[in-house]
Amino acid sequence: MDPKAAVLVNAVPPCGHILCSEKWRTSSLIQRLRYEGVKIFFEEELGVADFHLPNKMCLLYVSECDIIAGNGYKRKLVCYRNARRSFQELVLVERTRLSEQYFSAVQKFVVFDLGLFMLPISGQTEASQLITEIVLEDSSG
Repeated sequence: MDPKAAVLVNAVPPCGHILCSEKWRTSSLIQRLRYEGVKIFFEEELGVADFHLPNKMCLLYVSECDIIAGNGYKRKLVCYRNARRSFQELVLVERTRLSEQYFSAVQKFVVFDLGLFMLPISGQTEASQLITEIVLEDSSG
């Protein structure tokens, strides 16, 4: 890993901002965050994490599609856990009507097997509300 990438993997954004993986640039989640007043820096070198928040928290988002497609998401989760940054790590997992049948296995893997914190969400709208709440709470304190 080059020095610039190492710095970015451990970067903490300023209050009221988030660092976001470039792959999210056109998502409805990002549109909603902008609408709520969150400032977003996009970066390709965040490592496995999807978002870095100003309170030294990083988030990994596991979508309904990831879950239904099979066990590919597990490799990403293991890499996320193994990165062991100085961040509080949180996994957001979409729990929908379609992913419901797989949810308990995902929860067991994330929480018990990997020892990560997990929060079920209904989709990108709820994820944006959660991120906004964390970022704006941090900037007001």
